[in-house]
Parts: sequence; structure tokens; C-alpha cells
Amino acid sequence: MASRTALRLLALACCCLLRLGGVDARSLRAQFGRPSMSAIAESMKAVMQRRASSDVYYVTTLLDRLKVFAHNADAESERRYRDEHDRLTSALELTADGSSDRQSVQMALKYADEDRLERQVALTEILEYYYTAKSMLGATSTAPDCRFLACGAHATCAMRSARAVCECDQCYEGDGFTCRPVPCTPKTLGSAVPVRGPVPQGFPVVSRQQPGRVEELHLAVFGQDQIAVVIRDVTAGNRGSLIVGRVKDMAVEFGLQQVLSLKPAFGPRVVGMSNGRLIITFRDSESGGIGFVMGAQVNSSTAIQALLSAPMHLSHGQTKRAELVALSASRAVCLFAENALMDGVVQRSWGTAALVEVKRDGVVQVHGKYHFSQGFELSHFSAVALSPTSMVAAFRAMPLPSRPAGGMSRELSAVWMGLDGDELLIDPHPIGLEPERRRMFARSLALVSENTFSYAYESELDQATKMAVLRVDPTTHRMTIISAPKVLAQGSVRFLASLSLPSNGESPMTFTMFQRPQESCMAETCRVSPMGRVADCKDIAWADHELIDVSTGRLSDGRSAFAFATTSGEMMYQLLTPKETGAVS
Repeated sequence: MASRTALRLLALACCCLLRLGGVDARSLRAQFGRPSMSAIAESMKAVMQRRASSDVYYVTTLLDRLKVFAHNADAESERRYRDEHDRLTSALELTADGSSDRQSVQMALKYADEDRLERQVALTEILEYYYTAKSMLGATSTAPDCRFLACGAHATCAMRSARAVCECDQCYEGDGFTCRPVPCTPKTLGSAVPVRGPVPQGFPVVSRQQPGRVEELHLAVFGQDQIAVVIRDVTAGNRGSLIVGRVKDMAVEFGLQQVLSLKPAFGPRVVGMSNGRLIITFRDSESGGIGFVMGAQVNSSTAIQALLSAPMHLSHGQTKRAELVALSASRAVCLFAENALMDGVVQRSWGTAALVEVKRDGVVQVHGKYHFSQGFELSHFSAVALSPTSMVAAFRAMPLPSRPAGGMSRELSAVWMGLDGDELLIDPHPIGLEPERRRMFARSLALVSENTFSYAYESELDQATKMAVLRVDPTTHRMTIISAPKVLAQGSVRFLASLSLPSNGESPMTFTMFQRPQESCMAETCRVSPMGRVADCKDIAWADHELIDVSTGRLSDGRSAFAFATTSGEMMYQLLTPKETGAVS
């Protein structure tokens, strides 16, 4: 709803246009009583149609006069504001602290400031109308800023040669005000877009919400192409937030940030369900923290806000980031390591899998906790669902300081887990890759096909990123390596992230992202044959930034959604088609 100041200024502008067009507002009052905005608008329309038939420059001339009028009215209002502000400030100095007079003067100053803000919003709206109408009439845009252009549906404002212009989005064509869909194959890998909250009342004077310096993030796709992103914001005291978005054509509309807890939120993770429910986990300290789990409910496919439940204590002594995997019946498995520390040194350690269910209104229930490793310090968790009721977990297992060194390396371990009612089954025979090698760090799993997954990892000694393909026996749950580790890229990496790509009847593809120091983030796509042989690998420069964290998920139409944080802490998102990710040629 427009403010009173905005309505007054708009009404004055309309009356000015009527006078310029030869219509006396007093005659309107005599005919209709006190004229409404709709009556004024109808009269303006009639005047413009009558004059435009005989004067092709009439509308543009009228718009130019509107701009001059708006600026003059604003300047006069600003002069009155400053006079009033100076008068009230002087009166404030004469009042005693805590007196009713002082409170009255302070309230008057507050109202004056609010009125000024409303006037600035009204002026911006008038100028937006001016520049937009001129551009729609075919004039070259002179808008100095995107605040002053209202682009049409499926269009975006961009700065070109120090002026704002409206351009149709990918897969649409037109003048930026009317955009029509066209058959489309995007020519580029798309452009990353900063994550911003919804447009607030009073925009652009009141700016849109955006995250501060994001150090960690994680994305999940849920519901009907809805997106949930959890972040850790350094500028907010390392607190965590949830941001819900919905995909609309080639963009994502995000809601406001929702704080997870007043505590810090290190290692935030989120998974989503088809019914709009979410499960979130984080720890409250970088080292030796308490692990928490919480739920959320997004009540419709059009909502961009969630109902959050209170965080529930899940673990203690948590030093490394946990991992979440969504399964059926609104359940997920949370993987984490619990450590008993003494003087900062791990004395005992357990690898734990918690079976968590999210219920109505985001209420969570922990059905049980299951140990899958003991006597080793675990880190670098990754996991992937093989089916709605089964999954594989990967992790790095290091001997505790109290245990003798030597023996086979367990730094590239993987174990099968599956649901059995309210219980979680864990296969007692984990597999290990390259048991003779050590110093294996970042890793990521991705589903290749039924009971087949890729295991990408960083080998620090080899200064290489490698990938193997494994198959799970559906009866015994034993895993076998069907494609030996293959080098994807050389050099050290900051992180790895893998994505399952749609096969579209062809051999499945893997998409593995990695970040080398001081380079743009790269990806390697490889085709996997039915026998598991990895071939036809190629590089894709999918991002134009050096990143500190990235997360991705698949949309129902085959596109991939990416959320990432740049080295400056800016959070951005990107949507890529199957062709852009290499899933189809």
C-alpha cells in the first residue's frame, strides 16, 4: 500500500498532467464529487489519446514535464524538511532529559524522518514510471540506475554504457518489457547471480537483504523444485541461517534469511523431502563442539519461508563436519564423529550414524544412533543414496595417537547402510581404496546408476584428483571396484563436489567439481559404460570465480542448481542445463 506522502505526490503529479493536458480538476470535482485516483487516471487516458492523435510528441513532452514537476516538488519538500528538522533539533536542546516535552520532540523528529523516507520512495516510483514509459515508447534509455526501470516478466535490468536497459532473459526475446518464450539452447554456461532476499516495501530506498561473508554453505533440492541453502555467516558471529528459494524459469526467487540458532553453526548441512520438510545439522564450535539437529517445514510449493523447530542436542566432541543423506519416509541419516579430547588431543573416537525423522511442523525424532567405526579418528564424510532405503557413506579413518602406526591405510573407506523399519542396518565389511597409500583428504560420492557410484578424492602425495567407480551387490551389500582410480586433474584442491547427471538413455555421466588455488573452479565430466569403464573425460570451466565452498542438486527437469561462496564471501547461485553440464551432447 502506498504511503500518504506517496499518494499526495502522485496525486499532485496527476493533477499537473491534467492541467498540462487542458483538463481542470475542479470540473472533475463538479462532475464526480471528490475525484478518485481512478477517475483522474481515466481523464489522463482520454487526454493522452485525444492529444496523441494530433501530436506524436505529446506523450513524451508530458512525461518530461512530469519529471521536472516531480523534481521541483521533491526539492521544495526537502527544503521544508530541513527547516522543520533544524527547528525541532533546536527545540530538543532546550528540553530536559526524560521530560514529556523531550519525548514529544523526539517523536516529531521520527515522524519527519519517516515522512522524508516515504517521499523519497514516492519520487523513485515516479521516476521509475518516467524512465520505463519513455523506454517503452522507443526512446533510448537514459535511466542512470536499475532502480528507475521496471522491466517486464522474464526480463532483467542491466547496465550498458553507464545507462540501465531492460533485456529479456535466456530463452526469451523481445524489447525487455514484453518478452516471448522461444526455443532455446543457452549459448554459454550461464552467469552466476548473487543471492538476494525478496524486494521489500520501500525498495530501492530500503535495500534487499543479502548474506554477509559466507564461509560455508550447503544446498538441497526438495518439494516441487524448491531450494534450501544453509550458510555460516562470519559477519554474524558465525551464526547459521536457512534461505529457502523457488525456481522460476531461469532464476530462483529467495526468501528472507532465517537464523538457525543464537549459537554459531559450523559445518551446516541440509536435506529436503518431497513433502516440503527439511532436516538440518550443525555444530556450535569449530573444535570439540556440540552437534545439533533440527527440522523445518515449508508448507507449499510457492512458499519461500520455513517453520523451524528448535535445535536438538545430537552429539558432543564434534570437531569435523557432519553429513546428511535423505532417505524415504521423511528420514535421513546423519553421519558424524564423536571425540573424547584431552589437552586438545583425541583419546577416543566413534563414527556414528543417527537415524532422524522430520515430522509435521519440522519436529524431529531421533530413532537411534549406530556406531560404524571405533578406535579411529574419522573426518571428510561424504555419502550418497543408492535407493530410497539404502546409501553408501565414505570417510577418512586415521589411527588414534595412542595406537601404533603402520598397517593398511583406511583413509579411503566406504560402508553400506540401509533402512529396516525404524532401524538402520550397517554392513560390517567396509571397503578401502588404495590401502597402500596415505594422505587422502577431500572426497565426494555420486550415484552413477542402480547400485553403482563414483568415489572422487584428493591424493595429496600424488598431487592429483582421482575417481574410482564401485558397485554394490544388492543381496550381500558387499562393494567391489569396477573401475580402478583414474586421474581427473593434477594439483592440490581446496574441495571436491560431485553431481549425478541425467543419462537420457545414454551411458551415465559424472560431474566432479574441484577448486585449485588461485584458479576458477573447474569440473570434469566423464562417461561411465555399463561395465563401469570411465572414458571420454573433458574439462568444463563452469564458474568464473575462485570458490571456497560449493554445493549442488538436481532439479526435476534435469537442470542442476549450484550455490557457492567466492573468496570474498559473496554467496551466489547458478542454474545449468544438461547440455551445459555435459550430460547431453
